[in-house]
Amino acid sequence: MAKVTGGYGRVVWMPTLESEAGVRASSNPNRPFVGVSRNGELLKEVKDVIGVIAKYNLVLATGHSSAEEDLLLVREARTQGVQHVIVTHAMSRPVQMTIAQMQQAAREGAFIELVYVHTLTIPELHRTPVYSIADAAQAIRQVGPASVILSTDMGQVGIELPTDGLAHFAAGLRAQGFTTAELDRMLKENPARLLGLPVH
Repeated sequence: MAKVTGGYGRVVWMPTLESEAGVRASSNPNRPFVGVSRNGELLKEVKDVIGVIAKYNLVLATGHSSAEEDLLLVREARTQGVQHVIVTHAMSRPVQMTIAQMQQAAREGAFIELVYVHTLTIPELHRTPVYSIADAAQAIRQVGPASVILSTDMGQVGIELPTDGLAHFAAGLRAQGFTTAELDRMLKENPARLLGLPVH
């Protein structure tokens, strides 16, 4: 991402499906994984990557790290001067942050991503809901819309398009009492801030 010219390389993800937390929570928990920490400390290589993210003003996304690792990543990013951090689908597996952990990450400057797909039952993908839209609404109220980004984590074959999913997520949260201004903050303004783009 640091070598992509024109500002098009923006987001650096920590490991997702191959993360330690992701592998441990999978149906094959003994397969190889890519670690980001050991004994409660981030690996040197991870700190080096965060340094590159800071140097080139990129975005750090925490990937499928554990909730505890997410907080380590957020703190290290802040220490090294990273301006843009997002906790990847904080309420979803395998992360499943508590409200207190989400609040802590937000206090340290990270955006908290909540995704629509994990509120759904999807028989084709053998998925059941991880949380409800009401659960997401409760989390948003406690963390604050100023620190939340809404997305879908969709795009898989056989389910609705991400754009439709995002519209349904917004409608569900509107039914929970969120205003147009609050939805605009989480759907438009915060993503622009995350990417270092102008907010209109």
